[in-house]
Amino acid sequence: MLYTRRVQFYDTDAQGVVHHSNYFRYFEEARGEFLRELGFPYSKMRELGYEVVLLEACANFKKPLLYDEVVCINLNLESMDRFTFTFSYRVEVEGELRAEGKTKHCVVKEGKIVSIPQEIREKLGTERKA
Repeated sequence: MLYTRRVQFYDTDAQGVVHHSNYFRYFEEARGEFLRELGFPYSKMRELGYEVVLLEACANFKKPLLYDEVVCINLNLESMDRFTFTFSYRVEVEGELRAEGKTKHCVVKEGKIVSIPQEIREKLGTERKA
């Protein structure tokens, strides 16, 4: 899935580049859009009593992002088991790799980790095969 956004001035730091913490916001934006496109946005999960919890996050920065650049984030479901799923991200500007990252998640219901619900698993599994 490809998510595109423009770097806003408020995303940048005193050096005029995107602050490293914002990459994780960008990952979250891409992930939210991905789930929305699958027909299973976070709001629907919450209606069913589920929360998606972040377990791990990492990023490898190659070259800074700058104000007003159009950023393309390629999100891919990398793996899924009974309890967790992992996304990978490639952050590019005009085809140039600027950063890579990964996030690992689980599903929680009533404060406890649960198996990924079948309906979510099916939606994610369909995307993985595509």
